[in-house]
Amino acid sequence: MLSRHADAAFWIGRYIERAEATARMIDVHYHFGLESPLVGEALRWSSILAITDQKEEFAKRYEKMDERNVLNFFAFDEKNYSSIYNCLLSARENGRSIRDQISSEMWESINKFYLEYRTWNLDKVLNGSPFAFFEFVKRGSHLFQGITSRTLMTGETQNFYDIGRYLERADQTARILDVKYHDLLPKFAGRKRSGAGAAAVVTAGDPELGSVGGPVDLHGWMAVLKSVGAYEAFRKTYRKGVTPSRVAEFLILNPQFPASVRYSVGRVAKCLRRVSGNQDLSPINSAERSVGILYNDLNYLRAEDIIKSGLHEFLVQTQERCAEVGNSVIESYLSY
Repeated sequence: MLSRHADAAFWIGRYIERAEATARMIDVHYHFGLESPLVGEALRWSSILAITDQKEEFAKRYEKMDERNVLNFFAFDEKNYSSIYNCLLSARENGRSIRDQISSEMWESINKFYLEYRTWNLDKVLNGSPFAFFEFVKRGSHLFQGITSRTLMTGETQNFYDIGRYLERADQTARILDVKYHDLLPKFAGRKRSGAGAAAVVTAGDPELGSVGGPVDLHGWMAVLKSVGAYEAFRKTYRKGVTPSRVAEFLILNPQFPASVRYSVGRVAKCLRRVSGNQDLSPINSAERSVGILYNDLNYLRAEDIIKSGLHEFLVQTQERCAEVGNSVIESYLSY
């Protein structure tokens, strides 16, 4: 398989996953603010900008952090390389470049998805139902992923598509969890943390509105779960309710939930092994080595170990290691 074909498949997986993740984040935080009126508008939108690490880029082009500007930035801004518009445009162009490598149904799905997206604009979203717009993006992503699973031949194209898809998913899950834990929770805590991991063990407190363990805090952690489509699966796994430590354990270490960091990194590791055909325990290139070390760490870690060492520090390191895996994949297979 040519490197440029593998590169296109890799980025199709990443861009479609990023478009869906962005729609999920905005949708959940949008409704989180409506359900929790004590959460100020600036705080609600600043957390999304923090998740995507785009506060500075937003501030350069927008004077006010409000609903209209944030929605435009993430959904339609042509200068924002991670906007839903640019993700779909880039995925479509990569799909066009490898039409002989993907199924015709995949091309028709992604092309139709992009063209229908172009019928939306900011005024249409705000004057109608933002929920309908977010659902359109999520369903378009799910349709493309389903068609891909049904019609794409197993082989290198599918493997590189899945590598990009699950690597993006692992990174997005770590980002969402980190921002809620490190940014939102301290603002409602009403008391200072005594150490790097101190806030992690605060699972109950003053039940007043806005305190740790109070209604605002509970809604916030539920929003995190809903951002990655994990709320129902979490409630079926943990019968005793939502707490920060349980959410962290589920989204980082659960081996069965498709959006957990551990599951996603494991899928990347398996795909890289299939690409190389390596049957030995030892890695044969930097990509296998970096993802293998990360996956083994996640397999042997316990939630209490992560919390003890500092959840924020662990999540930042995980994002950096996901970026390292991505760079290793590019260097090993996609540079041309």
